[in-house]
Amino acid sequence: MRFSRSTPASLFLNLLVVACTLILTFPLVWIVMMSLKQQAEVMTWPPRFIFTPTFENFRVLFDAAQAGATSYGTIKVDFLTPVTNSVVISLGAVLVSLVAGIPAGYVLARRDIPMKEDIAFFILGFRFAPALLVVIPLFSVFQAVGLYDTYFGMIWVYQVVTLPMIIWLSRSYIEDIPKDIEEAAAMDGAKPIRVVWHIVLPLLKPGLIGASLLIFLLAWHNFALGLILSSTKAPVTVALLKLLNPGVQFYPVMAAGLVVTMIVPVVLIILGQRHLERGLTFGAVK
Repeated sequence: MRFSRSTPASLFLNLLVVACTLILTFPLVWIVMMSLKQQAEVMTWPPRFIFTPTFENFRVLFDAAQAGATSYGTIKVDFLTPVTNSVVISLGAVLVSLVAGIPAGYVLARRDIPMKEDIAFFILGFRFAPALLVVIPLFSVFQAVGLYDTYFGMIWVYQVVTLPMIIWLSRSYIEDIPKDIEEAAAMDGAKPIRVVWHIVLPLLKPGLIGASLLIFLLAWHNFALGLILSSTKAPVTVALLKLLNPGVQFYPVMAAGLVVTMIVPVVLIILGQRHLERGLTFGAVK
């Protein structure tokens, strides 16, 4: 009887999971289909799910010298440059955040400093503040000091997105490490820097890998900062916007660009899935 009562509930939950999966994956499947269609096929109604795929849209993205000979006229999209920009900016933002955020998280976790919680929430507030609140004043400052449209300037301003997350996550991870381990090492004569480098950081490694993947994705998908503070160093999110010109919408090419921008995060998530799960649940179960 218990089996018969649980079977309808299990079936309903399984169907619910399948329905949610289909809803979430349908936009991705639709974008991939658009990237393999011609412009005329994209605009047809009702939509065609059976068609002859073409890779011309991807050639237009990366083969700028040949773009004038395509069915899109004289469009030229140097998409490799913004992809490179996004990789450099996102990786740079992650590295700077780790170097600056881990010591800050350690101090907030282990040291008794005045107004520690207030400082921590003030740092976290930058993560939830509107991007335009920061980017508009910085536009004039960047132009004045020569940081506009530079990798250094973009990596610096991306700390508004990545650094608060690293500080809070590393603080949480460090608080989950028993303090007795550090005290025992200190009693054996280890200096604070040695304790952090040889004891704390190895224990933090799974969490930090997951946190790094998370903030890399936040930096990769950021749009507002790159739109206002860059031109030739614009990331892929801004480059895709250029394909939407008034009166001329290259939807298949834009879809191909979206597919390319999804490849890097998807590959990172697949390769670091174990570390990402470990990092997001670090210390959740004692």
